[in-house]
Amino acid sequence: MDLVTFCLIVAVWQLMIGIPALIHPARFEKWFQAAREQDLLMRVVGCLWVVVPVLVLFEDASVKFDDVVEGVVQLMVWVTFIKCVIFCWWPQQLIDMRRKIYGEAKWWVGLLLCTFGGLFVAAALHLREIA
Repeated sequence: MDLVTFCLIVAVWQLMIGIPALIHPARFEKWFQAAREQDLLMRVVGCLWVVVPVLVLFEDASVKFDDVVEGVVQLMVWVTFIKCVIFCWWPQQLIDMRRKIYGEAKWWVGLLLCTFGGLFVAAALHLREIA
């Protein structure tokens, strides 16, 4: 899988989670709490997300900073891989860590997720342009 596809998959995921968290944080928190209590669901989501960076790393596992955006995205591929492996093995610990950092879902968490989604779209457009 190429980096453009990776960026678009991550962007869609960030926006699909971020927009509801931004628009209605209380409802989002209630939904996320229900999902968080299902250990199998959390592990399956983590396993599915491990596949995405593995497909990118299979093509090229090196992190090169010839182009800054490309280097940052390649670094994010590795971070995503490591994070998702941890999420598969210890989902509750990762969720508890996020909760300590962010607390309950607030509107700014949704804004942060939407911002990252937008940055990944911008990265995809840039990478498609230089390809």
